[in-house]
Amino acid sequence: MNKSDICKYSYIDGDRVIETEKGKFFITPRCNNKSDMFRYLEQKDFPFFLPMENSDREPYEVYSYVEDDMNFDDKAIDLVHILSLLHIKTTTYQEVVMDSVKELYEGISAEIESLEKYYHELQDEMETHVYMAPDEYLFLRNISILYENLHRSREYLESWYQLKKDATRERVVFLHMQPSLATFIDRKTPYFVHWDLSRKGYVVYDFLYFYKKDYIAVEMESLFQIYQSKYRFTRDEEYLFFCLVLLDEKITFDLGCYENIIFIQKKFFYAFKAREFVLKQNHENEETNQTKFDQ
Repeated sequence: MNKSDICKYSYIDGDRVIETEKGKFFITPRCNNKSDMFRYLEQKDFPFFLPMENSDREPYEVYSYVEDDMNFDDKAIDLVHILSLLHIKTTTYQEVVMDSVKELYEGISAEIESLEKYYHELQDEMETHVYMAPDEYLFLRNISILYENLHRSREYLESWYQLKKDATRERVVFLHMQPSLATFIDRKTPYFVHWDLSRKGYVVYDFLYFYKKDYIAVEMESLFQIYQSKYRFTRDEEYLFFCLVLLDEKITFDLGCYENIIFIQKKFFYAFKAREFVLKQNHENEETNQTKFDQ
């Protein structure tokens, strides 16, 4: 495609879109050799990606732009089905490398410890104020949910680590790494776009990204159950997933009071939703296990 072919530039949902006489295309800087990746997915009988319209030799990637007007609920269900298929088709097993497991464990543990320390210090400092600002009052009024989620996250992390220490093999899949309503085009033939961060790894990271990106737009409990009916997490994967769902970026006070309140409300909404989600999944798992036992 030559520059002379381009009639118009625009941005749609963060994508740089070009309009030509042949139609609309979105372009993105080249991050890696996607031809090899797409060939691998084709070999695994997974065709749900948009092929590039240009050569690997060019410094950017060009894809046909497909507009998507489905409602979020239907789209999310289709996304979950295609995502589970990606994981089913690309599952492999490897030997557990404890050095890698320990590195991940220590990284998450350090993050939890850092957040706990940060919130305790922030709470101590705010409680010295004679007159508390509205954003500070909102934060302190709800801070217990942050401590509770961090405590639960640490418990799941420890349970995951104990299981990994006794394991010899583990499964990995090919991860999209950015599955969301924005990167899934739901047409007659559905596609995922934006494969820039794709790699092999633990299966939990894909649904984790989807959850954190779209938990406001769609109801995640039923979507997770649909996914689990297609690709069931093992016990260690479940522990790691719950651990990471309960973690969120730290709450800061870098904006004005009004903007801080909006940001804090969003963070606490996530914290409450994450706790509710994890508790509900645990309850349903316990009921499933009890039913199997009774039978």
